[in-house]
Amino acid sequence: MKTMAALMAMVLVAGASAWAPVPCPGSGSKMMTSWGEKVTPENAWRSYPRPQMVRSQWTNLNGLWEYAITSNAVYTSVSPWDKYETCGEVVQKGEILVPFAVETPLSGVGRLLDPNELLWYRRTLDVKKVPGTRLILNFGAVDFRCQVFIGHNEVTDIPHEGGLVPFSVDVTDYVQDGANELIICVWDPTNRSLGACGKQVFKPSGCNYTRMSGIWQTVWTETVPESRIDNYRVVTDIDTGTVDIRFDLAGSKTKDDVVVTVDGVGTFKGQDRVTIKMPDGFRLWSPETPNLYNFTAKYGSDEVRGYFGMRKFEKRADANGVLRFYLNNEPYFILGPLDQGWWPDGFLTPPSEEAMAFDIQTLKDMGCNMMRKHMKDEPARYYHLCDTMGLLVVQDMAAGGGDRNLRYGFYRREFKEMVDYLYNFPSIVMWVPFNENWGCQPGEFFTHNTLDWIRRYDPTRLVDGPSGWDDYEGGDFRRYANGKSTVIRGGSGHKPFPQCEAADAIDMHYYRGPSMHPVNPRRVSFLGEYGGLGQKVPGHMWVDNGKSWGYGGTSDTSTKDGLTKVYLGLMDNLATLAFKGLGGAVYTQTSDVELEINGYLTYDRKVLKYDAAKLAAAHRKVLEMAKLGAVYKSVTKPVFPKHDPDLKAWAYTTTEPSANWMNADFDDSTWMRSAGGFGDKSISVHAQAKVMTPWTTKTLWVRRHFTCQKDEKIFAATFDMFHDEDVTIYLNGVEILHRTGYNQSYEPFTIQGDLFAAALREGDNVLAVKVVQTAGGQYFDTGLSVERLEK
Repeated sequence: MKTMAALMAMVLVAGASAWAPVPCPGSGSKMMTSWGEKVTPENAWRSYPRPQMVRSQWTNLNGLWEYAITSNAVYTSVSPWDKYETCGEVVQKGEILVPFAVETPLSGVGRLLDPNELLWYRRTLDVKKVPGTRLILNFGAVDFRCQVFIGHNEVTDIPHEGGLVPFSVDVTDYVQDGANELIICVWDPTNRSLGACGKQVFKPSGCNYTRMSGIWQTVWTETVPESRIDNYRVVTDIDTGTVDIRFDLAGSKTKDDVVVTVDGVGTFKGQDRVTIKMPDGFRLWSPETPNLYNFTAKYGSDEVRGYFGMRKFEKRADANGVLRFYLNNEPYFILGPLDQGWWPDGFLTPPSEEAMAFDIQTLKDMGCNMMRKHMKDEPARYYHLCDTMGLLVVQDMAAGGGDRNLRYGFYRREFKEMVDYLYNFPSIVMWVPFNENWGCQPGEFFTHNTLDWIRRYDPTRLVDGPSGWDDYEGGDFRRYANGKSTVIRGGSGHKPFPQCEAADAIDMHYYRGPSMHPVNPRRVSFLGEYGGLGQKVPGHMWVDNGKSWGYGGTSDTSTKDGLTKVYLGLMDNLATLAFKGLGGAVYTQTSDVELEINGYLTYDRKVLKYDAAKLAAAHRKVLEMAKLGAVYKSVTKPVFPKHDPDLKAWAYTTTEPSANWMNADFDDSTWMRSAGGFGDKSISVHAQAKVMTPWTTKTLWVRRHFTCQKDEKIFAATFDMFHDEDVTIYLNGVEILHRTGYNQSYEPFTIQGDLFAAALREGDNVLAVKVVQTAGGQYFDTGLSVERLEK
């Protein structure tokens, strides 16, 4: 019978081609990032992979490995090695660049792995054994099931299952001095099993992407003392000025203390717990000032390096009794994108550390202070960059497939492993256990148990309620989507689950938005997803097959200026919501991904679609309004109502007027007069669309007069508007609002008080509106109110 070495020699035929990137399987896309274009087997992910628990004695195993894909045969042999000898028909073979998954272009393979197949890796492991030490083999992540062999011997007593987090295997007793044969066997069912797989699917479409399998993060070995530090957990307290570090010690217990030296602070010691008293005037960590303290921990002959940041993130009532997020005892609005963490050349594996830093810096340049890491765990060095560069992270637990009851225990295990993995990164401030009922979110009891468990397990961070839906606020089973709360089950006879307050935030998804849940006495109102403005950028599309999409892309968003203008309109609304008590907002998204074209950046990261300086200014305004809202109240003053019954409220025409039609001094005496509510009665639009005046032409022009006190206390003006479709609003000849597309009910559209006040006059004012119909139903009406500050 053949040995494994003979099998691998058979599949690695003479003359095999040298490594090179390949097209993406399935789509055939050849898109590459600029960093991916520079990747070679010699430079692929060379940095030490674990920024916490840094050791000096390590060997990077990234680079070219041998691989083979075989059928997943049914074995009858009782010998583990015989299983290899009869491992089934060889389907494909060659070299693969680790740490890129077999499906990715940068792997050099680019082949989709099926659940009825196995993926094998092999390389030589050179070892020089040192008495009194152990050799640890570490994997950043392998998707999904991984078995490790040294020669004929399996090292993994229990195969590792789960593709999200690092794991380690002690191979000391299996290796010998010199060359050893290291073999890895991987099976990956994607979303047909119990494990978390995020957005990987067998048939990519919409917001689901190409699957990936096998090793996708760094592989390395470390030589460690037998008695050593295995892990640590850092808890900082800015109110007492203390840091508590608890150590997990491995091997034979010694009499040695753990000695911790913090740069610039001092040396402290203890057995398995060390408390550090920070000096007066210690530096806080925040996105604006990402101060970190480096430390070294010694235990006998073992030494590791790490760091911590002094920060506190909590929910707290502001001066008006409204719950908001607070960072370091100050109200803090969290603002940034949904970040998928996908790349056209590496999928979940970024092409390089420089690529990750580019994404983070781009967000900071646009004035973002947060990202929501969506359906993915990043390599540890990614969170280290967020720590050092200054960006808050709201971290999802990735979803999976399978029956909700069958997978719940596996989900909880993977969730705990993720929290343990990411615990020491100060940039992470909130966990998101569930997203939109993906991955078979369990029912009320298990949902609240999960939320309650994570709050107890990690009291240093907040917990987002089910993001989007399904939420069980007050015991009712509710779906919160696009501003609507639908009670699926509940009512006066349904008793609320006693732990329904386990979440710290109540989370809405609203496309395009923005919007918010009403202020909640127990949970911070949080906008977990909104926006998603789409724009095609020719030459930077993953594929251009007519199926690319975004939320509400129109001719107005086809250019950088147009897209930026529409986005700034969203920010006007968001600023008012931030004042009223919204705690944070997550825009979809950092970059395009496969068929999604709603990113700030194109998928290859070569084009920024927006004017970064204008976005930064708008984001600063949102943050300023949130701080203002924590101190001041607003009083709403109606100016004129929607559904205005006054038969002379509006002047209108469907014949194109002269160019100055929007000016205050324009003579509209020849225009017709009508009450509010213009539309086509023959086409059903929505129950709220009360047509008072027939409108069936392509374009409608309307004007009306109003009076409004002009003073410095006006901080916002809000149009309660139903528009189908594109609408442009002028105040005394000055354009103050433009929206494309349509909505399906009356919604608030807010502009900032300084813009409104600049166009406002004492006494008589004229509002002029142009509405353009493109297809389907048509309707227009609006009311207007202003909001004034009051302490």
